[in-house]
Amino acid sequence: MSLRTLFSGLLLACAFSAQAATEIIPLNYRTSSDLLPVAQNFLGQDGKVSAYQNQLIVNAEPGKINELRDFLGQLDKPAKRLLISVDTSENNDQGAQGYSINGQGQTRIISRSTDSRDGGIQQVQASEGTPALIQVGQSVPLTSSTGQLDAYGRPQTQTQYRNVTQGFYVTASVTGNVVHLAISTNRDRMSQERQDVVNVQSTDTTVSGPLGQWITLAGVNGQSQADRQALTRSYSTSSRNDMTLRVKVDTLD
Repeated sequence: MSLRTLFSGLLLACAFSAQAATEIIPLNYRTSSDLLPVAQNFLGQDGKVSAYQNQLIVNAEPGKINELRDFLGQLDKPAKRLLISVDTSENNDQGAQGYSINGQGQTRIISRSTDSRDGGIQQVQASEGTPALIQVGQSVPLTSSTGQLDAYGRPQTQTQYRNVTQGFYVTASVTGNVVHLAISTNRDRMSQERQDVVNVQSTDTTVSGPLGQWITLAGVNGQSQADRQALTRSYSTSSRNDMTLRVKVDTLD
């Protein structure tokens, strides 16, 4: 055998060993649609990946396939089960105080106060990285005037149904002992002053914080005060409406 023939054979053997191979990588926990773009980005121009059921079909050099298999093994793990709690607390304080003088030596002291609390905790279980939605409420009829009169000269009204709900939509992921949240919340309530008005509160934010601890998302402080004074009378009123929104994520695994 000539040296030239031997050299050609070695080149052919090297070329054959460097040829791409096709292998199937089964997935145990993550879906193929989740990991397909990750695998393709990992290979780049060095191979191709396609998905079939819960498997990835890889066409690349054997060494590259082994690297991809090891990389996917770090990602193909069970998703954490999470318990997500959202706490909406609202305090309403109203007070009135003063005095009035009626006639000779007649003084009346006025002092009134009310304190009410509203809100509560909503909870939902979700897998890490999977969106979760919880929403409760009811459809409420709202009657309003059309601005027109009927045949008898009476104002015409119309009734429309409005969904009055409260809840949240959230996606959570965990890195070590830190949770990352993309969360939207809403809290609708019927107005105490007008029956045709719905008070709306909403929050949309992305936040990170420690696992198992409350994370404050929003807070609203409202305060009003009025004073009325005359020669023989003094009267003042005050009201306060505070709202706090916070979230906590616990692992269930």
